Amino acid sequence: MGRDKAEIVYAQLPQWRALEEILRPLCADVFWSCTPTQQAQWGIGDRAIVDVVAGHGPASGLYAAFTKTVQESITAWLVVGCDYPILETGDLQSLVHARSPDADAVVFIDEHKNEIEPMIALWEPSAQTQFLAAFARGEFSPRRILRSCKLKMIQPRDHSILSNRNTPS
Repeated sequence: MGRDKAEIVYAQLPQWRALEEILRPLCADVFWSCTPTQQAQWGIGDRAIVDVVAGHGPASGLYAAFTKTVQESITAWLVVGCDYPILETGDLQSLVHARSPDADAVVFIDEHKNEIEPMIALWEPSAQTQFLAAFARGEFSPRRILRSCKLKMIQPRDHSILSNRNTPS
């Protein structure tokens, strides 16, 4: 793409700020997986989670976030990639409402592709533990890692919310 997808303005705000507005009603805190440059440019201070192991795309950000959880407190993470501009608060709220004590994670299922979407998902501590173990073994695909977890799969309100900016038009 050649530019930072989080900085693209779809309405009035850069996508990362618009996403923060969507997440704020659902989360006690909103954190950002980012580079040191983004941390400084965005002015997010201690809400930044800077990748500690670079080079693995979204898995690097998940690793940094889940490692933070292990160090500070065990909690579920509502994970949302910065490049899903059609998402609304209600979409994410459906993941939260679908939580189940017997599921490691709650994910949307893309029935057209018969695939789960790991970058719009609620990762319980048990899924995070499995992710960290797989990452340590050299597995860097969040989707493959989540497939080995006990999942609660739900339908999105509209298939289009699962289209990210990597999806061809």
